[in-house]
Amino acid sequence: MRAKRYVKGVVAIMVLSFAVGLGWAKGPGKVVKGTYYVVKKGDTLWAISQSFYGNPLYWPIIWESNAEEVTNPHWIYPGEKIYVPHPSEVAALVRKAPKPKRKEAVEKKPVLSKEMVLFAAYISPKRLSSPYTLGTSVYDADKTIFNQLEEVSLFWKSGAALPKVGERFMVVRNGDRVKVPGTKKVLGWEIQNLGIVKVEKVAQDRAQGMVETVAFSVRKGDLLVPLKVPPPVYSFLPGPKDKKGVIVRLQENKDAGGLMDFLFVNLGEKEGIKPGMVLNVYSPEGIDLVVGKLVVLRVTPETCTCYLWTSAMPLEPGMEVRGGAL
Repeated sequence: MRAKRYVKGVVAIMVLSFAVGLGWAKGPGKVVKGTYYVVKKGDTLWAISQSFYGNPLYWPIIWESNAEEVTNPHWIYPGEKIYVPHPSEVAALVRKAPKPKRKEAVEKKPVLSKEMVLFAAYISPKRLSSPYTLGTSVYDADKTIFNQLEEVSLFWKSGAALPKVGERFMVVRNGDRVKVPGTKKVLGWEIQNLGIVKVEKVAQDRAQGMVETVAFSVRKGDLLVPLKVPPPVYSFLPGPKDKKGVIVRLQENKDAGGLMDFLFVNLGEKEGIKPGMVLNVYSPEGIDLVVGKLVVLRVTPETCTCYLWTSAMPLEPGMEVRGGAL
């Protein structure tokens, strides 16, 4: 029991260097008991360590094993009986000592919700097409607008691969054509992400699925594309300072945006824009004043979709957007 005291701190490190090769060792693997030593006049733990271990620096091992009797390592007295552990005894305890527990990694939490990123609309250079479309309700052929947890039919064009049970599709819809405000330049078409459908049954000419999630109105004839979940974003980043763009459109073509509205900006991958970046919106009065901040959700080569993080005034298409400080 005494020897268990000195597997702490520096002692455990020391023992690894002295446990092998000393005169006390009786062979590998053997654990030999130590001995008791009676302190003589003029003795110190330093000198006793030198005598038994051949190195005075191991004196903390002797002190640790006698800590109840020797409260101050600098004061030992003639006639005191102290225990000097054998190196093999110490080494055995070090080997058996529990390894320090690894600190559990702190789980990172995304700064953008998965749903916010998934259902953010985006601008595509071309109108979206897909061989898969949403049909009618499984139980009511006249129903064409669907809510969450409703059973729906799925159809596909000839030659398309059959969907698989358990596969998830994003329900999408082509929106309006988008131009840069004040110009004739066409950026593309707004693509709306509306909901998620999970395939439950598959036949040769149709499939049955359940509407798992609805973000916006889902209806018959909407396109279905295989669901791709974007990687999570764990931190906000400043946007590139030297890049300038404008708000080109608000989602659903609103005239002015309020907090948490989605906006499209004509800055994209080509300008180094990434999800999680913060962009600044500047006053339309011609002064260098930040009046709003946007957080990038999705990025295409020439555009990005943002949500309005904070604003001192309603934001409108045509307002200047730049990177910069958070």
